[in-house]
Amino acid sequence: MLYFDNASTTKISKESLDTYINASENYFNPSSLYQPSVEIKKQIEECRNYFLTRFNAKPKSTFIFTGSATESNNSVLNAVITRKDKKYLISSGEHSSIYETAKKLKENGYNIIFVPLNSNGSVNIEKLIQSIDKDVSFISIIHVSNETGAINDIEYIAKKAKEINPNILIHSDGVQAVGKINIDLTKLGVDFYTISAHKINGPKGIGGLFITNVNKFKPLILGGGQEMNLRSGTENVPAILAFKTALENIELNVYDEYKKAILENLNVDYYLVSNEKCVDNIISLCFKGLRGETIEHVLETKGYLIGTGSACNSKAGYNRVLSTIVKPDYLQGAIRISYGKEIKITDCISLAQAINETINELNKRLNK
Repeated sequence: MLYFDNASTTKISKESLDTYINASENYFNPSSLYQPSVEIKKQIEECRNYFLTRFNAKPKSTFIFTGSATESNNSVLNAVITRKDKKYLISSGEHSSIYETAKKLKENGYNIIFVPLNSNGSVNIEKLIQSIDKDVSFISIIHVSNETGAINDIEYIAKKAKEINPNILIHSDGVQAVGKINIDLTKLGVDFYTISAHKINGPKGIGGLFITNVNKFKPLILGGGQEMNLRSGTENVPAILAFKTALENIELNVYDEYKKAILENLNVDYYLVSNEKCVDNIISLCFKGLRGETIEHVLETKGYLIGTGSACNSKAGYNRVLSTIVKPDYLQGAIRISYGKEIKITDCISLAQAINETINELNKRLNK
């Protein structure tokens, strides 16, 4: 079985798994005062410093380990969306952990404005900038779309936004950006940035959040005061160390030929959402008059696992992001292809051939 749904999750690498298993032997609580615990606490701090350095975070920035990117995203929104006399701009292309939180806050009376998208799933920057005034206090824009792979120009957005209103706080969900594009947080100019381990061949159950100014953040999870009183709960030490290992073993920008191989070998009619302004490891395709779930299941019988979009949206019954940018007759036939370390060019070519067969078979059944 060939796995083409790496935007959903990735297989934990041998290196990360080895780190996780070895660290699990050191089971002591990092908050205890005896020497084994002190050593573990030191390892956590070394990891934290590695993350801050690796992403070139601004001086005095903080990085906290969380239980997931969803927790990181929820934490930011609940920390900064606190006044009903202010405006908050959220792109319509956000991951559900941002979108659903913002929607709930809107229902509770906060002035949330959802900014529309371009045809590839990126935020419409012109309309975003037009929406910024002195009353806007927070903006959240995903760095790379988990649905289409569209890259948002966060550096430009942050620069323009802070020119209009220097007090604006800016968050970006960087989960799908890590390992796909270069990330320099000082250059990006954001105040909060979310990352996750299980999208880069690390373990599940561990995420992170960069915070430029802790005075602008309040904790979502209270308790024993771990993570500098910003995220309580006994640290998941094996996952933290394995997260660092995953980051150390990232191979950046290795998928341009993969995307080319798939698209060049498709000979059936399709609508391509993921254009050249998208990362190469995610391809969003739509097929007219068909259902993505059906295509997915037929391909599984042929030995290929693909997605129909974000796994976090699968229970909704429709694709929220694509529904705003894709014509209705193509929308139901959406699939998402995303590859990882174990996939080869020849696998991409054979997948394209399997898609050709599948679409022809399904169209024949429907007498197209």
